[in-house]
Formats: sequence, C-alpha cells, structure tokens
Amino acid sequence: MTSQNTSGGETPHSGLLPGVADTANLKAIAFLSVSMAAFAFDDMFIKLASAEIGVGQILAIQSTFALLYFAWLARAKGQRITRQALLSRPLLIRHFGEATGAVCFVVALSLMPISNASAILQAAPLAVTLGAALILRETVGWRRWIAVLAGFAGVLFVIRPGLDGFTAASLFAVAAAFGLALRDLFTRAVPRTIPTEIIALVSNAVVLAASVILQSATSHWSWMSPYTTAMVLCASFFAIIAIHLVTIALRIGEVSVIAPFRYVRIVMAIGFGVVVFGERPDMYTWAGICLIVASGLYTIYREQIGKPRKRRNP
Repeated sequence: MTSQNTSGGETPHSGLLPGVADTANLKAIAFLSVSMAAFAFDDMFIKLASAEIGVGQILAIQSTFALLYFAWLARAKGQRITRQALLSRPLLIRHFGEATGAVCFVVALSLMPISNASAILQAAPLAVTLGAALILRETVGWRRWIAVLAGFAGVLFVIRPGLDGFTAASLFAVAAAFGLALRDLFTRAVPRTIPTEIIALVSNAVVLAASVILQSATSHWSWMSPYTTAMVLCASFFAIIAIHLVTIALRIGEVSVIAPFRYVRIVMAIGFGVVVFGERPDMYTWAGICLIVASGLYTIYREQIGKPRKRRNP
C-alpha cells in the first residue's frame, strides 16, 4: 500500500514560536522516517506474498484492515461520514488517484525489482510540481522546470524504453507515480472541515473496491498458505503503521522541511532488493535513482527558498 497524504490541506505551525516549530519538525522528521521504513517493509512483504496469490487479493486484505482501523479511529473520535466527504469533487479526484496509485504500484512490485519500482515512485513529487503548473496554474520557475525534467530523465534511465532492460511492468510504476501525484495535488483542495480519519476511511473503501475488481478480473481468489498469510498480515500491519505515522508527520511538520526524509524508503528498498531478492541494480538504474533523488531534493529546496519570509514580532 502506498503512502498517503491525508493532511486535508491544513498548514502546520501557523503562528508558532521558532523553538516550538523546530521541536515539531524534529518529531515530524522522526515520524516520517519511520513511516517510510514501514512502507519499505510493506513493499517487501507484498512482493513476497505475490509469488503465491494475486496482487488484487493482497491489496483487498490490506485495504480491509486499514478500513477497519480508520473506522475504529473515526468512531472513537465521534466523527461521521458526511455527504461532503463522499461527493466533494477534490476528494473524488483524490480517491481516484489513490486507487490508481495503489493498484498500479502493487502490480509493478509483483513484476519488477523492488528497487526499480520504488525508484520510479519517487518521481511522484516531481509530477506534483508538473501538475501544479499545468492543472492548478501555479507559478513554477525555470530552475524547478529543469529539476522536473532531470527527474523524469532519471525515470527513463530506470525503465530504459526501447532497450534490453525495459519491461512493460515499469509502466505500472510510472502510472502509480502519476496517480499518487494526482492524489497529492487534490489533497490540497480538500475542505479542512473533513477529518483525516474520514478521508483515510473513504479512501481505503475506494481502494478496496478497486482491488476486488482487479482480482476478480485478472485472477481467481485462493486460499493462502500459512507462510503467505503471515506475509500479507505483516504487510497490512506495516501499511497501517506507515499511514498513521505519515499522517501525523504531515500534520505537525513543515512539508518542505521534512520531505527529504521520504527518501528513506528508496534506501530501504534497495537494501531489501539486494539482501532479500538478490537484486543487483546496474549503472543505469543507479544513475536514474541519483537523478530522481537529486532533482527531488532540489525541487524541495527551491520551494523552501521561494516562500515569502514572515516577519517575527519582537
């Protein structure tokens, strides 16, 4: 299950003193780093389980557990699903992007090296910058345009279209990156009156429906061996932990400050690829990963220095 930005468009730290903001950012960095590591474990267990059962079945089980978890949280807080939470246009588009990203990524994970799939997914923030310019008409300077182009060049290094290293599975990872970018773009427009738990609850219901359709259309539902059951349960556990922690991180920390720590996921994925799956990324893959990460970090840097500086009251 892929990472979720369920911040509901809220801006953390508004009006906080510098010392308070720094403490919150340190906590957010810790939460985000652990959540990215948990997502990497989630990816590993999904890939292990996909050797025996269909990815739609894996995602359906994961989504069911996540749905129950967020339903419990929402009930504990006295929150209800409103008409706005179901029919708000930004949320409908957001959930479509979420379902597309989740389904396409688990398909990619089952068919290609985990390090390659995770590397391509890291292009999602660059696609957000592209979408912000083309869809939301936000101003993007020439430096960030160059960073976006460099990042997409890195994706081409990883997937290598037209060359011997190319696999059609790479296209699922690219579709996942753009689906998650669409999700993140329209999360900005989600009304702040809709609680995070409700957003996550409805989102997982949509992903569950999509995964059931995927499994029913492409494969048969099957009984799982004890080993595969353990893999799916572990994947579900780490996915819920990751979703919860990344949600907290995005709510209490400044995105431009904590965002670089999202690359913990690709470092962990490469480690799992080498140790667990015996993968050996070639020089093209390494070059692509470096381009994607470097362009993402530079984009974050440009966004940070481009923010108007607020005067602090003496």
